[in-house]
Amino acid sequence: MNIIDELDREQIAELAKQRSVPKFQAGDTLRVNVKVVEGERSRIQAYEGVCIGRAGGGLHENFTVRKISYGEGVERVFPVHSPLIDSIEVVRRGKVRRAKLYYLRGRRGKAARIPERIDARTKKKNAFKGFKRPKGEAEDLKLIEGVNAELERKLNKLGIIHYAQIANLSDDEIGKIDETLELDGSIEQNDWVAQAVKLMAETTAEEVPAEEEPAEEAAAETPEGEAEKS
Repeated sequence: MNIIDELDREQIAELAKQRSVPKFQAGDTLRVNVKVVEGERSRIQAYEGVCIGRAGGGLHENFTVRKISYGEGVERVFPVHSPLIDSIEVVRRGKVRRAKLYYLRGRRGKAARIPERIDARTKKKNAFKGFKRPKGEAEDLKLIEGVNAELERKLNKLGIIHYAQIANLSDDEIGKIDETLELDGSIEQNDWVAQAVKLMAETTAEEVPAEEEPAEEAAAETPEGEAEKS
């Protein structure tokens, strides 16, 4: 028996006592809770996406998680036994035949979705119930092409009230919304994500306050008569 492999197994067993690692494979949707240290403070930041592959072995094993953020694919590589990982949660099990899913990098929308491994008993339990409604006033989602008043009401009922939520939808979330509301691919056909990003930019531009005129320019525009009186 290789002494190095034996030492690796012993150390992994010790690390497992502090933080267990669930069984997962490529195609599974994971939520990786990462410890973020900022000065003297620390917080937990969740990173959720699809595992597209695992590499290495023992203490050096790592896995890659891919998600869609504001219409762009983002990937992060995590060491399985990193002390900076607080926990790893399996959100859903994917039904795939490959060990590496790097082909997803060139796909979007329905082509990038992975079927879920699910049985009849858990199907009802895992039914999509929407999102946690964010704070703030609801924005006019009807400005997005393909969204009418009735559809806006349904989206609001699912907890979607802001452009930022639509701009940051993952392919998996798009699939769930499409299936729940029977949209027949409207989100992708009308590119809601790109429209939402554009509306966010326009809204931000409108909120920027106008710059005040410099004192010298204001003085130069003062009528001569008023200047003499002062």
